[in-house]
Amino acid sequence: MIRDYSDNADVLEYLESFASSLAYMTDFKGPIPWSNIAGVCDQRYYSMKHSDRPTPLNTELLDDCEKQIQPYLPKAD
Repeated sequence: MIRDYSDNADVLEYLESFASSLAYMTDFKGPIPWSNIAGVCDQRYYSMKHSDRPTPLNTELLDDCEKQIQPYLPKAD
């Protein structure tokens, strides 16, 4: 979803808030890197709202987050 809405600051702000909440709820110790996911959203939406030249989406960190999440996703039949 982050990739799909990488040019929509409002959606990224919402996703950042959601991921941050999950990070705090898991005390930053969960198996899914919620704080990193929040950071990807935060960096992009904040720069879109406050800069004429927004920071590109950090796809390297997002790719890393996706790799860490893969073991927890249901297996396709």
